[in-house]
Amino acid sequence: MGVLDRLPAWATTGVGSLPFVDPRRAAAHAVTAYDVPFCPQLPSLEGDMLVEWLGGDPRGCGWSPERDRRRPLAWDELLVELTGRPPAHGVVKLQVTGPVTLACALERRRGALPSRRDAVALAREAAMWLAANASAWVQALADRGLTALLVADEPALDVFGATGLEDVWDPLRAIAPAWGLHVCCAVPWGLVERAVPDVLSFDLSLQTVDRPAALALERLLKRGGRVAWGTLAAHRPEHALHALKRLRLALAHVGATGEQSLLTASCGTGRMSPVREAEVAAALAATARALREERIDAAGHRR
Repeated sequence: MGVLDRLPAWATTGVGSLPFVDPRRAAAHAVTAYDVPFCPQLPSLEGDMLVEWLGGDPRGCGWSPERDRRRPLAWDELLVELTGRPPAHGVVKLQVTGPVTLACALERRRGALPSRRDAVALAREAAMWLAANASAWVQALADRGLTALLVADEPALDVFGATGLEDVWDPLRAIAPAWGLHVCCAVPWGLVERAVPDVLSFDLSLQTVDRPAALALERLLKRGGRVAWGTLAAHRPEHALHALKRLRLALAHVGATGEQSLLTASCGTGRMSPVREAEVAAALAATARALREERIDAAGHRR
């Protein structure tokens, strides 16, 4: 049985960021409000996904000791929560800002026109640096009998170009029992297929599941991958009915079962309110319950 085979049908999880200022509260919420616990990212304390990793001045190419990202701010609190309330399936999701996105940020803020060749080289360097940091987190979970799903958040992927990147994420793939990509922009389906992630997380409220998307998703599922459907637009007043309608439309084109699927919001809720985050988590849980009761079969039909 593979790592992801342990997950329940229509397992819910967060994309990463949460709106809390108390790391203990954030960790407790990430462990109890979702089927798959995840390490909280706290933009109100750590900055956005670039500042979180690069520090306040991302203009230089390279990393200084003060930029060394040894552990997330809520890491110790997360380990305490997981020790007291470990998930039955044993899987915990970790997120890092993807190396392609970090490379784009560094190149574009140097003051010169970005060079794709330099950015690709920098992305490879960034991937090794990310893996060196994240490997300690993966091991810490393993020491507690837990298994990491490591997801690279790549919002810059579509604008970067789709060639020559397939092996950029290899250092991350090498350190984690399972790895994935979160793409909240338009998904470059060909590149994603060639990268062969175990999980593809994408914004279903933005990305229409047209024929190329459906074919790519079917191939991902056929080889044993999973889809994390971003069914709920967190920045809009959407709830479970919106998520169900959106997902059913997608499933009419893609024969995914609950065992092959996870449910998320479109993006993290770090810049929203704690009230909205609670609504998002509850809406995803309600969506999962409805889908489990309907028992969507392999052809996308309700039984």
